[in-house]
Amino acid sequence: MTKDIIRKFMPKVIEYRRHFHQFPELSFEEFETSDFIAEQLKKLGYSVRTNIGGTGVLAVLETGVPGPVIAFRADMDALPVLEESGLDFDSKRVGVMHACGHDGHMAVLLGTAMVLMELREHLTGTIKLIFQPGEEANGGAKCIINDGALKNPDVQEIYALHMMPDVPTGSIAVKSGYMSATDDEFYIKVKGMGAHSSEPQEGINAITIASQIVMSLNSIQGSSMSPFEVGTFSICKINGGDAINVIPEYVEMSGMIRCIEKSSKMMLRERMAAIVENTAKGFGGSAEVDFIQGFPAVNNDPMLTVNIINAAERVLKSRDDIIMIERPHMGSEDFAYYQEEIPGAIFMLGCRQENAETGALHSAGLNINEDSLQYGIGIFSEIALEVCGVVR
Repeated sequence: MTKDIIRKFMPKVIEYRRHFHQFPELSFEEFETSDFIAEQLKKLGYSVRTNIGGTGVLAVLETGVPGPVIAFRADMDALPVLEESGLDFDSKRVGVMHACGHDGHMAVLLGTAMVLMELREHLTGTIKLIFQPGEEANGGAKCIINDGALKNPDVQEIYALHMMPDVPTGSIAVKSGYMSATDDEFYIKVKGMGAHSSEPQEGINAITIASQIVMSLNSIQGSSMSPFEVGTFSICKINGGDAINVIPEYVEMSGMIRCIEKSSKMMLRERMAAIVENTAKGFGGSAEVDFIQGFPAVNNDPMLTVNIINAAERVLKSRDDIIMIERPHMGSEDFAYYQEEIPGAIFMLGCRQENAETGALHSAGLNINEDSLQYGIGIFSEIALEVCGVVR
């Protein structure tokens, strides 16, 4: 039933995706995108709220029949990337591009909105469609939650997807439990004492201190983290020194911590702070480290993951097209914030091109396969029928 409905709407869905791709907007600047989405949803007959969490849009389908309250989420923001895809409908905004597939996410959810409205008499309860700003800016999901999108009525479970160029079109990848990592930023400030290079004894070289800190920090994983824990630690940027004949007084370093378990992250923070402070002190200088909290780890609810798999079995050509991910991905996704509030699950939607370059997420050449959109719509729609459907 859903396949015939989806087939009817696909030309419009592709039109939506290409519109979004041509007119991308950065995090929390999705003003035109938000207006466009709200207009389409109102035409379909949805109850629509705008300016949710900033530029977010919330559409509600009230079936009029008591039942579950569920939600689906799509993120709207683009990236500061100069597009090099060569598409006929490439970005009209220089230096801004949908390089993470969010144009596809929005098209899928709008397509789902069309299908669900067509299937309304087969549904019970309430279905909320959340179009979220600022996923790339580490705050959009939190803003949506704080603005009450999950309340009145209270959402009981939430679903999302993410385009994945590494996965073939017509397939999905999913995992129960932890699926992605946390991503805390850290900034280390090292202070020594400046001096002329001809008189090193008069100074305290901040670069020497920083070098020792780097070597010491790299020992944490081997000495303090269990081999059964998953985590990465990387110093990615160092700035220090102004001249080749002046001992530098100040060095800044920064990087990322990525872990699965929150306890691993807190241990890394504690050990880093101790090493940074004590190493600098031992060389006669001083240093401190500041942490910026990133996303939590995505942790898919087991029962909701089963709902995704069941829906995918009805939509995809073969059970073999459902790829069960063995290990968490060390990237991050702010969908995890929803999962801290209510049960939630996200899956990766394959969008690889067959006879063209697909590119990678966050790359200037990303070119998703538009055939993938129908499978995302199908799985979302089948989840809605599974959870909110009249007894089938």
